[in-house]
Amino acid sequence: MLINKMEDVKSYLEFGYKKGEEKVIYDSKEEQDAYDFFMVPRYLKDIISYRTGKIENVHHKDDLTDNKKKYAALTTCKRFSENLVFYEVGSSLMGVIDSLEYINRQTGKLDIKKIQFIGVDNSKMMNHVAKYIHHGYDIKLYEGKTKIECDVFFAKGVSILYAFENEEIFCSTLLDSKISIFDYTFSTKDKLNEFVGTGKKVTFLSLDKCRELLDKEGKILILEPSQRIKNDDEKKVTYECIFGDKEIVSLYLEELKKS
Repeated sequence: MLINKMEDVKSYLEFGYKKGEEKVIYDSKEEQDAYDFFMVPRYLKDIISYRTGKIENVHHKDDLTDNKKKYAALTTCKRFSENLVFYEVGSSLMGVIDSLEYINRQTGKLDIKKIQFIGVDNSKMMNHVAKYIHHGYDIKLYEGKTKIECDVFFAKGVSILYAFENEEIFCSTLLDSKISIFDYTFSTKDKLNEFVGTGKKVTFLSLDKCRELLDKEGKILILEPSQRIKNDDEKKVTYECIFGDKEIVSLYLEELKKS
């Protein structure tokens, strides 16, 4: 859900009970508290689902597919680097660790505790909980985007729209990785600013400008029309994206076929 009017937009959450048609509010939250009180339990449920092997309880039905992409990318980069670095914008509770461990129990191609995980999430609560529940893993967490040279960069959905407000910083982040995997809704003209249903502001960056900035020797950008996000707005277009070193992207696509 997109909200075009920029002023007076805030997140809210109500909790209570219904008696017939009467609604009784026990408590309510606004802004960041509303977001945290709703999203932290949701992501904890996903983590519990991966740890117990009951992945049918994961919130998004395509979550395992996304995590197989991360696993395949890390497996590919392991051929070139002993010390893997994984960087995710919108890291939430760093549930990537639990999903990779779930896949690794079946394949055994990686040592998850030897990977450095770097995450960005604008929620202090998310970052605190992520550390509390992942003792023994190499984790660095930030509230804002940061410049990181990494093997694998990953971002999905609205998180990446929160994080980047201009094309230069976004493309610089991609160029600092060996391979980047993300979905993104681009503006077909100049960048656009809007609000989404969570009450947070997002930016849709210019497709043409990003293409220009990413046009580098030895790099490749693959854009596939998204099958899960449909855009009726002619000002926007959504793609499943892969960007990175040509050799690594080629090997990654081969590795992904095995998953």
